[in-house]
Amino acid sequence: MSGDWPGEERRRMKTDLLVKPAPTNEDTSNPPTQQPASDEPAAGSSTASTSVSTQESADASENPEHMQESLTSETPLGSGTPLVSGTLSSAITGSDALETPLPAEEGWQKKIRTFTGGLIAPKPGPQELTRRATLASIRRVYPRPVTVTIAQPAGGAGKTSLTVALASTIGNTSDHNVLAMDNNETMGTLGVRTRSNGSNMTIIDLLDALEQLKSERTRSGDVQYYTRPQGDNRFSVLASDEDPDRMQMLTRPTFNELLEVVQRFWNVVVLDTGNNTRAENWLAGIDATDQLVFPVELNDKSVVSVLRTIEQLQAMSQVTGNQHYASLCEHAVLVITPGSHRRAVATERRKELRRMLEQALGETATFLNVPYEPALDTNGLIDWQLATDESVRAFEKVAAAVSAGLFYSASNDTTPRNTKEN
Repeated sequence: MSGDWPGEERRRMKTDLLVKPAPTNEDTSNPPTQQPASDEPAAGSSTASTSVSTQESADASENPEHMQESLTSETPLGSGTPLVSGTLSSAITGSDALETPLPAEEGWQKKIRTFTGGLIAPKPGPQELTRRATLASIRRVYPRPVTVTIAQPAGGAGKTSLTVALASTIGNTSDHNVLAMDNNETMGTLGVRTRSNGSNMTIIDLLDALEQLKSERTRSGDVQYYTRPQGDNRFSVLASDEDPDRMQMLTRPTFNELLEVVQRFWNVVVLDTGNNTRAENWLAGIDATDQLVFPVELNDKSVVSVLRTIEQLQAMSQVTGNQHYASLCEHAVLVITPGSHRRAVATERRKELRRMLEQALGETATFLNVPYEPALDTNGLIDWQLATDESVRAFEKVAAAVSAGLFYSASNDTTPRNTKEN
């Protein structure tokens, strides 16, 4: 035994066992055993075999290295030879037994299981199984970093509220690292509606340090310094600057550089956009987007604003020949909100406005209703921990739909993106 750490010695011995070549005829130190010419066993072969086996066992007990050499000479293994080639274990791992639902954690099923100490354990109900599937969709792993854009040119339509609710939902129900980024060419409100936690850093501060952060030696903490963590809501905020003139520095090239840096450490980026769909940073965000989300109230102002955005993106695909923009509309997620003031719109008019949106987007778009949520209807801080269970469940469905779109986009990334300045 050498003076190395014993673990290292054992690891080396194991490697030698796997890769040591079989002896050849040229190896005079261990010549091959001569086989008798006759099919009949040699006289005394049984006794000799037993004697040899007994002697080898005795030698192995006194000298483990002798056992290794014996195994190696009898069963040579190449480095690519699998140690396990059978299918016995797959009979279990491939069975439906592994898909047996976990004990119920909701409803009357949980109450009975808890009351009886597990003696009676009803299976989860349909609603709980549906929710588990929804959460599993949110937790899926993407083949690359992904980007969501919350778009709605109309002011006061709930872009920031939806950004916070979606980022919080993904962060709370999955292991994804989520960053909510204020991609507003003027002074955005994401930094005002979320907690600062002692930080006054903005996207422009990050832009000023961008050259140093491009280094391959950049660490997570180097970039996180410019963001604002949201605690139990499990996402971070990259806020816009309070000076609109400085925010004008966020051009298409600088946005792309910023996104490339932050996506090293956050695999889900949610963009809270401004109201100018012609701004360079808005267009750059659309180029990088994997999933487009529209918050919309079923009233004339909100619907017209969404329809104009759809028309612009469809026209961009026609002019540039890049189907990415039209595809974003076809697979968009529309989150229908009741509005902060619950504006009274006749039922028939609401149905008509919805039909207009469905006709503009086609059958592949997703329409989801969310309830009125007091925690979002505030001019101050938004804390998703205060949201009602009804809203939490509704936004889980929104997040699942968004996740499905993100996975589809990332897995079928064949559409060219415009990443150069026009």
